Amino acid sequence: MVDLPPAQGDNYSAQQGCFEGPEKLLEIWFSPSPQLLADHQDLDEYHSTDDDVSSYNDDEDKSASVARFSPPRGHRQHHPQANNTGLRVVPRAVWDDVLALVKCTVLNVISNKHVDAYLLSESSMFVYPHKLILKTCGTTTLLLAVPRILEVAQKYCDFEKVWRIFYSRKAFMFPERQLGPHRSWDDEVNFLNKYFDNGSAYTIGKVASDHWYLYLTKPADDVLHHDGPAVTENDNISDDDGTARDVACTIMSSGQSTPVTENPSPFGNHAGQSYPDQTVEILMTHLNPEVMTKGFYHDPSQTESGTTGGAWVDKTTGIGALYPNAQIDSFLFEPCGYSSNGLQGDRYFTIHVTPEPECSYASFESNIPVEESHAGGKRSPIETLVSQVIRIFDPASFTVTFFSSHHKEHSRSHMVHAMGSMPVGYKRTDRILYEFDGYDLVYGHYVKTLK
Repeated sequence: MVDLPPAQGDNYSAQQGCFEGPEKLLEIWFSPSPQLLADHQDLDEYHSTDDDVSSYNDDEDKSASVARFSPPRGHRQHHPQANNTGLRVVPRAVWDDVLALVKCTVLNVISNKHVDAYLLSESSMFVYPHKLILKTCGTTTLLLAVPRILEVAQKYCDFEKVWRIFYSRKAFMFPERQLGPHRSWDDEVNFLNKYFDNGSAYTIGKVASDHWYLYLTKPADDVLHHDGPAVTENDNISDDDGTARDVACTIMSSGQSTPVTENPSPFGNHAGQSYPDQTVEILMTHLNPEVMTKGFYHDPSQTESGTTGGAWVDKTTGIGALYPNAQIDSFLFEPCGYSSNGLQGDRYFTIHVTPEPECSYASFESNIPVEESHAGGKRSPIETLVSQVIRIFDPASFTVTFFSSHHKEHSRSHMVHAMGSMPVGYKRTDRILYEFDGYDLVYGHYVKTLK
């Protein structure tokens, strides 16, 4: 007997036992900003009709790299729908088909003039004109959607090349349950290398304990220009045994130091978006069971499930106070679990919670610059944000990854000292500063101290 797929909004992985909370996170950028799409994709060099669209057939070889990923010429005029442009013109039904490959479905969608935020049965998707961010948990097969996303971008947007790729995830709790190509990090890297050139893969943190994986490509052109002095300040990180030591920990994908740019963004002077480009992830495990019971289980005597219950969780737990001016779309699952997306201007945040004690996990992610949202206290903005999130979930351990673009208003020392102090009640076991093309990354891992 063939198993039917879950109904709209149902959770695939929940039907398979204890839930795998740690997400797979993919960002596909077709340009550094919406305003530069025409330049990066040569959209002003050709026009044709809607009947003259070319895309890969199912039986064609889809293992070509980005440099070779282009259909025959003969393109259509780009027709925005409802004032949307780029990827935002792709019909909802097409995204539903893409997500079916991943094994998740759409719960709800909110939008503003910059971005569409899809709340999924297993995490979230954010669609900008120039990039797509897809984050899925459980046993979803996220990377299987890559060739289809590239095909959709060609067919509906005339995008012929990818500007940059980011893929990351925390170490899985139940790796034996994952499906291909997610059975191992090597398998995932090999899969990505079939489609993208100049990819680099990193394992960050202690391999024998909690760690984090990152795959990224270099920009597809030379828009990243760096002029200025390189950083020489030391960072405080940990040896494998957890003993702190002072070292200069600057690891470059190119093998050379990348100084701070004099431009207001790493994308030149005309990118047209707010800067800096930052992404903060806080990945939490072994959550306080008492906190979880009070806020993240569905109790019919207190609230409904779904979006009504999600709004109740926002108010009850303090999640709604993290970004009080944001448009929030939240969902409370039955019998437990919570997801939310928030939009604030051209930025987002997203939270996902698996509260069961045997596999408890919560993730927070945002690209809202911390200097805009959490400045002004005694702590640095990133430390203020982390402390607020940690108070909500009270995890026994957590990991922070803090990406920030090279930016003239934020010197390298800004990143060197990020997360320099620990949240009250926790000790740091890892802290590493990485330097990539156009970005810096601070990675930190923390565990609760015994009272």
